[in-house]
Amino acid sequence: MKKLFYFFKVSFVKSVQDLIRYKFNTLTNIATFYFLFMAMLLGLKILGNTLSSSPLKIGSSIDTFIIAYFLWTVMYMAYANIAYAIINDASKGTLEQIAMSNLGLHSVVIVRGICETIINFIMCFVVLFLAMYTSGRWINVKALQIIVILFIGMFSMFGIGLIFGGLAIIFKRINAVLNLVQYFLIGLTMIDTTQLASIFIPFVPAINMVYKLSLGESTLLSFSIQNYIILIANSVLFFSIGLFVFKYCCNKAKKKGLLGQY
Repeated sequence: MKKLFYFFKVSFVKSVQDLIRYKFNTLTNIATFYFLFMAMLLGLKILGNTLSSSPLKIGSSIDTFIIAYFLWTVMYMAYANIAYAIINDASKGTLEQIAMSNLGLHSVVIVRGICETIINFIMCFVVLFLAMYTSGRWINVKALQIIVILFIGMFSMFGIGLIFGGLAIIFKRINAVLNLVQYFLIGLTMIDTTQLASIFIPFVPAINMVYKLSLGESTLLSFSIQNYIILIANSVLFFSIGLFVFKYCCNKAKKKGLLGQY
């Protein structure tokens, strides 16, 4: 446990240093998400005007759209961090060395994913405030409450990241699938969360709670125990599935000697 905490500390410091040292890349990432938001916002307004929707209705849609976009950036960064980190390590030839760590490859990957996600939360909130400033729609963002829900729900996305990380260990280049998944994540932000089946879809319970927090319909204290149980169960379920698949792929890669290949 002491080694794991030390590794977390070192990984977190490295993530911060990467963010500062490679300022151009950091700013480019923020700009990319911002301009993508602008393009989608413009499309939403044009669509609203075309359909002759009332200003009130368009305003409500924009509030929901801003939250949905924020959630998509959080989900995308969380799952992509793990999968792309595996691909990068495999291409650099360091994956086999990391797998020899006494912490285990899965622990290294998960800890690095958590550190990157904590840092990316800052980037996501920067994009969120830029989006609100640009659109002129200021939502009552309860940042601390939202972070609590996101952090618990994020483990379901880590599970998805571990599944694709495991596939990357065996098949190496899976960028096309990863690109496809990011569009699937957009669909998750639009799912009808009132349906019972939605609780069996990764991260959807967290999406539902963040919507209610952001739109002022609930607070952390007003959520029922059932809400928290569903949120935690969803995270544990998909994280466990992801961990199982990752370990299976890792063992298979070791038997076939694929860890050192790219």
